[in-house]
Amino acid sequence: MWYILLSVMFGGISRQTDWMAGPGILGPVSAWKTDYNTSSNVTVATAGQVSLIATSWDYNAWVEHMIESNSGIWHHTQGLLPVDMDKDGIPDLVGYSAGQVVWYKHDGYYNFFKNIIGNADEGSAGYRASCVYPIDLDGDGDIDVLVATPVIGVGWFENLGLPNWGWHAIQSGAFHRISGADIDLDGDIDIIAADNSDYAYCGTIYIFKNDGSQVFTPSQTIDPGTNQGWRVYTADFNNDGYPDLYSSLYEAYVYLNDGISNPGNFTLGWHQDFWSGNVDWDGAFPVDIDMDGDADLVLASYNDAAGWRFYALLNNGTGTSFTLRDLGCGSQSYTDGSITKDIDLDGFPDIVGGAGKVAWFRQNPASPLTFTEYWIDDLAGSYYSHWVYAAPMCKCTPAIDILATEWQVGHKIYENNMLLTFASPGPLEASILEITPPELEACDLLWFGYIACVPEDTSVGFYWRSGGLGSPTDILTEPWNGPYYAYPGVNVIDSFPLSNTAARTFQYKVELRKAPDDIPVLYEVWVTYTCSGVGVEESQIKSIDNIALQFVDNKLLLLLGKEEQIKLTIYDVAGRIVKEVFDGYLPSGTHEFGIPNKHGIYFAKAESNRSKETLKFINLR
Repeated sequence: MWYILLSVMFGGISRQTDWMAGPGILGPVSAWKTDYNTSSNVTVATAGQVSLIATSWDYNAWVEHMIESNSGIWHHTQGLLPVDMDKDGIPDLVGYSAGQVVWYKHDGYYNFFKNIIGNADEGSAGYRASCVYPIDLDGDGDIDVLVATPVIGVGWFENLGLPNWGWHAIQSGAFHRISGADIDLDGDIDIIAADNSDYAYCGTIYIFKNDGSQVFTPSQTIDPGTNQGWRVYTADFNNDGYPDLYSSLYEAYVYLNDGISNPGNFTLGWHQDFWSGNVDWDGAFPVDIDMDGDADLVLASYNDAAGWRFYALLNNGTGTSFTLRDLGCGSQSYTDGSITKDIDLDGFPDIVGGAGKVAWFRQNPASPLTFTEYWIDDLAGSYYSHWVYAAPMCKCTPAIDILATEWQVGHKIYENNMLLTFASPGPLEASILEITPPELEACDLLWFGYIACVPEDTSVGFYWRSGGLGSPTDILTEPWNGPYYAYPGVNVIDSFPLSNTAARTFQYKVELRKAPDDIPVLYEVWVTYTCSGVGVEESQIKSIDNIALQFVDNKLLLLLGKEEQIKLTIYDVAGRIVKEVFDGYLPSGTHEFGIPNKHGIYFAKAESNRSKETLKFINLR
C-alpha cells in the first residue's frame, strides 16, 4: 500500500442535507447521513428539511392542480420529481411526457410552465416504463437529468445553461429504471439502472461508475433472478455510511455495499420470497418506519394472495435480517405504487398509495405501525396510476405535497393544506461526527454553515461543541457553544467561524422557534476543517475535497488544503457569467474575494485540474 511520508495538509467539508431517517444514532459517525441523535418537537421523517412538528390538522384538506394534461403519458412512466432547476429558490419538476424529457417551471403558486429538455423515444409497445432522475451529475452546480427508456437505453441530458441541453448516451438496450448516487464515496455521482432482459418490466441491475470526468463504465451487473430487478434504489441498511441497494418485484432483495474493502461493489445481504413468487411487490420505499434508528422497507403488495396491502420489512440494523410486518392497511385501489413520508409532520412516517385512487395512510403516534386511510382522489383509465411521490413544493413551507402520474390524463399535484398549527419551540441534536482520520491527532475546525428559511419573528439558533482529543465520547462532557442565530430571510445561506478549534469530533444542535403565523425551516448544514500530519494514506487524502467555498459577511472565502491552480467564477441563476473573479495560482489556506454589488442569488464555482466546488449564495445588501 502506498503512503505519503512527508508532512501534508488537506481540507474537508461534511454536509447534512436530509434528516429523513430520524433519531437514534449518537456516534461517532464518519459521515452525517439521514439520521441524527435526538430531537423534540422537530419533524423526523421529512426529506430535505427540518421543521417544527405540526400540532393540529384537517386531514382531508387537499387541492388538486393539473401540471400537464397529456393523453400520451403512459401509466408506467416513472420519475415526476422535484428539483430547483432554474435556481430561483422555488422547487420545479422534472418528468417524462409522451416521448420527451421535460421540466416544469414553478412560480411558487402551483402554476407550472413546460420546458422541453429533449426527445427520448420509448417506442409504441404496450409495455412502456420510461424513467427520469434529476441530479447534478457533472458537479458543476446545475441540475442534469438521467434518462432510461426501452428504446434509447441509458443516457443523460447535460445542463449547458438553460435553455440549452446536450445528450450523452451511456448504454444502448431496453432499460426501465435509473437513479444516481455516489456509491463509492469518491466525490462524484455514479449511476444505477435496470434493464428489461427478463421481460418488459424486469431484468438485470447495472452499476455504472463515474471516473470523475463523466465517463461511465459498467463496473458490476447484478441478476436478482428470473423476473426480478424492478424497483432499484439506494439506502444505507447497515449504517456504515455507504449506500446499499434494494430491489423488489416478486421477491425482495438487499445488496450491501462492500464499503472500505471494495467501495461501490455490492454483495447480496438478504433475500426472501415470502409468497412463493405469487405476489408482486409493486412499491418499495426505504424509511425508518418503526423509528428504531435503521432503514426499513415499506412495500405494496399488488396481488390478491397477500391481500393487496402494505407491508414493512423491519431491519434489525445489519441489513442481513428483516422481519415481515403486515401494516393492516391498503387495498387494490392503492398498491400499484407507493411512497413513505411524514405527510402530516407529526414525527411519524405515513404511507401514500396510488392505483385506481390516491390516498394517504396516517400512522397513529399513540399506536405505532397502525394506520388510518384518508382518501384524496379517484383516478381514471383502466391502468390508473403507477407513480406517486411526496415532497415539499413551496419555499419556506414544510407541507408535503403529493405528485401523481395518471395514465392518459397527465401529471398532477395535490397541494397539502392540512397543517393548521405547529409546535412553538423545538431542538434537534446531531450525531457526533468524527472528522479526524485515525492517523492524525486532531483537525482544526474552521466554519459552520447553513441554508435556512427564517421568516421575521421566527428564529433558528445553532449550538456546537467539539472534543474527543482523549476519547471520541469526551465531547459529551463539553459545554455547548452558542447560540448563533440565523439571519431572517428566504433561503438564507450563511456561515460563522469556529475559531480554528483543534478537535477530533464535532456535534451541532439546532433550536427552531415559531412566530404566531410562520415557522422556520432548515435545509442544510455543513462544517469545514483542515487537517495536517504525516504518514497519511494517499487514498484518504484524495477522498477529501481540496477546495471548500464559504459565504461569510458578504464575502466569498476560498479554502485550499493544498496549493493549486484555481479558477473562481460567479454565475447568476440563469447560468450566465457575472464575474470572473480569479484565474491563477494560490497557496494553501483561506483566500477572501468580493462579490457583485447587485442584490440577488448567485453561484460561485471554484475549480482546478483535480477538484471543484460550487456554492449558492444570496447578496442581501
